[in-house]
Amino acid sequence: MSIFINNQIHNNQSLLSILFGKKTKSAAVSRNTNCGKRDTVTISSTGQEMSVKKVSSGRTYNTRIDSSIDLQSYVDAAKKNNEDAIANAGNEINAKAASYTRLGLAFYDALTEKYSRLVSEAKSHSNPENYIYQKYYDKGSEYYETNLSGTERQIAYNYEMQMYKTGKINGVSYQDSLFREIEVSSDVAGLDQIKFERQVVNTQISNILQQSGINTNEIPETCKFTVDPYTYEISVDGVGQDLKVAMENALNVGDNGKNLFTHIYKCATQDGCNSTQVSSVSYMKYQAYQQVYTFTGLKLNEMSEKNGTYYTEDGQDVLSVVNTAIDKSDDVPKDYKAQMKAWIHELVSGISKIGWNNVPDMKLSILFGRNGLKDINQSIIFQYDKTKTGYDNKEWYHVI
Repeated sequence: MSIFINNQIHNNQSLLSILFGKKTKSAAVSRNTNCGKRDTVTISSTGQEMSVKKVSSGRTYNTRIDSSIDLQSYVDAAKKNNEDAIANAGNEINAKAASYTRLGLAFYDALTEKYSRLVSEAKSHSNPENYIYQKYYDKGSEYYETNLSGTERQIAYNYEMQMYKTGKINGVSYQDSLFREIEVSSDVAGLDQIKFERQVVNTQISNILQQSGINTNEIPETCKFTVDPYTYEISVDGVGQDLKVAMENALNVGDNGKNLFTHIYKCATQDGCNSTQVSSVSYMKYQAYQQVYTFTGLKLNEMSEKNGTYYTEDGQDVLSVVNTAIDKSDDVPKDYKAQMKAWIHELVSGISKIGWNNVPDMKLSILFGRNGLKDINQSIIFQYDKTKTGYDNKEWYHVI
């Protein structure tokens, strides 16, 4: 038996569209065929060898436990957690307001059940540690597991000893015998958490607008949000004037603008996105402004620019003001104050030498319509098509 999984699955495990069970040999994560070629690697090649090996005699207790564990139920539970998190995302824009449950956690819970049961059996013996050793390494023992590969044997021994000694296992190994006969496929661009966060933000924006009496179904596909990088004010374009004012009043509350800016930026800077809205120099300008404002309350764009720095109306060098503010700040650990000062000096001096007005502002825009947010001016578009049912939705994202 074997498990196949994309080489990105360890970092971006999908809970939103994976469908598999013990009765089926394979299951695929939903994908859009325009997103690039598929990429799968064999995680348990030794387990595959064991799957075709006929075990004529000997103990096979571990794999009997494997076959009794319902992996589907663990995946369904994690999927339900994500569905509930999206449904209860609230009415303030914040992609981090809802916790994403990774596929790895579902697998970890399943492995925990397996090794809890195995350790329960081990504790019924007078010397549990010796029993566990015999299971995996003493071929003359009546307890020796005969149908494990060398890799599976080592993993099982380590896990069972961890569970016995500490009451838990460390991490998830996809080469455990539990994952035999399961094929899990994923797209090369494993961006499931980004997609989850997009749905969270979509729900939050819809809740905000609906609570303000705005019918989101009547918002045209030309609707565009633009966030100012300094004030974080959200401006709405592509709609009638009355709707524009109503939407802006509803959205520009609390940290909504800042959090929407952060979400757009994160989606624009994923590998392969190639966003034209983001550049290193514009980002440096944005950071210089925000860091100075955070520590001093001063706005770089309102100061005079000369000699590689900026000056306040009363002639103070802003870098001196920053130094004093950082020295007094309780938010910066003592050992990092000098490093923080040097970083902000570098940002401010770098922009001043180029010239504030010579660097474009990093205003970030995104469309908003019946399917929620839709990225613009980048190669990968993150969008969920709510007209399709289920988490096998194939319009999670696409490549231009």
